[in-house]
Amino acid sequence: MKQRHFPSLVALFIILTIFPAHSASAADNPPASRLFSESAFITGMGTGNVPEGHYQPVLLIWHLGMDLNKYCPILKDHAGKLSFIIEPQFNPVFDPETDFEAGVGIGLQYRYPLTKKLSAYVLGVTGPHYISAAIQDQANGFIFSSAAGVGVYFFLTEDSALNVGYRFRHLSNAGIEHPNGGIDTHFAVIGYSLFF
Repeated sequence: MKQRHFPSLVALFIILTIFPAHSASAADNPPASRLFSESAFITGMGTGNVPEGHYQPVLLIWHLGMDLNKYCPILKDHAGKLSFIIEPQFNPVFDPETDFEAGVGIGLQYRYPLTKKLSAYVLGVTGPHYISAAIQDQANGFIFSSAAGVGVYFFLTEDSALNVGYRFRHLSNAGIEHPNGGIDTHFAVIGYSLFF
C-alpha cells in the first residue's frame, strides 16, 4: 500500500463509520433497542522494536461498545460502565517497510466518571489479525493481537466525547508458525465517540 493512499483511507473510514452512526435519530432507533451504546473512530501512532529497526503502525479502529450494566443486575445502579467491545481495524505500517495489519479485537472496557465532563477507562482486547510485514523474528500472515489500555474521555456534549489514551499491544501467532518472537508496540491513541 502506497503512503499517498493513506489520507484517502482515513477519510473513507471516518465517512463509513462515524457519520452513519451519528445520523441515526433516536426516533428511528430508541436507545433501549440498540445493541451498541458507543460507536467511535480511534487512531494512533505506535512504535516497537524489531531486528530490522522500528515497527511503526498507525491504528485505524472502529470501536463498538455494548453496555453490560443493563444485563447484569449487580451493575445496574453502578456509576461506572462495563462494556463488551468489538474493534475491527485496518492499520497501515510504515516502518520497517510499507505494509499493513487487519483484524478484529474483542474484549471488555470499564469506564468510570471522575467529573461530569471527564471519565477514566481501562480496556483489554484480543483477537485474530493478519500482518503483511516480513519480520526476521516473526512470521507474517495469521497472528493474534492482544492489547491493554488506559485513557480518559473528555465529554463535549452529553452523548459525544474525545478519547485520549495509551495502549500496549503484543502480536504473536501462539506457536502456529515459526519464527514467533512477537512484536510489542506502544501506542498513543485519540478518538471520537458517540454514545446512544
